Amino acid sequence: MSTAASVRFHFLAIILLPAAFVAVLSLWVWRTNHRSDGVATARAAVEIPRQDRDSASMTPQVVPAAANQVPLRPLPVSLSSATHEWTKGDAMDPKVIEKLAHNPDEFVRLNEENERIKRRQLVYRKETAAAVVQRAKLTGEPVTHLKLPALDGRELDVEITRADLSPSGQSGSFIGHIAGKPASMVTLAFKFGREAFTVSSPEDDFHLQADAHEPGQVIVKSIDPDVYASGTCGNK
Repeated sequence: MSTAASVRFHFLAIILLPAAFVAVLSLWVWRTNHRSDGVATARAAVEIPRQDRDSASMTPQVVPAAANQVPLRPLPVSLSSATHEWTKGDAMDPKVIEKLAHNPDEFVRLNEENERIKRRQLVYRKETAAAVVQRAKLTGEPVTHLKLPALDGRELDVEITRADLSPSGQSGSFIGHIAGKPASMVTLAFKFGREAFTVSSPEDDFHLQADAHEPGQVIVKSIDPDVYASGTCGNK
């Protein structure tokens, strides 16, 4: 990864993550109030080849309705640790995305995002950042470490170097690095049980972006910062 790309990704992590997390929370509120049974319709639109769409649209079709909302734990667990559960299934597969998406717009967005990421996996967090902060408040000690999920059972021990927390401890952000890798960078923002974070370790060419899903759940993605930040296609 080039120095310029590293600087750009670090800029995105520090400056844009809090704003992006606010947008994620706003989207969550919107989709909570606008849950739809039209996910199957969106999936059909994605899967029908473009050249066949005009003719297909001329023929009325009965589309089975999806559930009115995404189940609390939409995917089964494949791996588990004391702090995390990693789910089964290829979360880049439209059939799996259908189980994750709260509405047709999110279904389409996740499918389109496939062109800019390497891998995606839903992870259940048994211990959120908010829970860690609340426990620290009881002891009067600062939060110095967090454990975050990577993919497929891997966990990251994160050393915290900066914290910006609300007086209640129910929301805030952290900046730090992977333990033993001071050149890496980790940023996390949270509000109650919802979290988003980024991880960048240029020396290892290791980069993650995690989006909030339901409380205590994150969608972890392996990314190429050059592709993900620019919005161009072409996974490595």
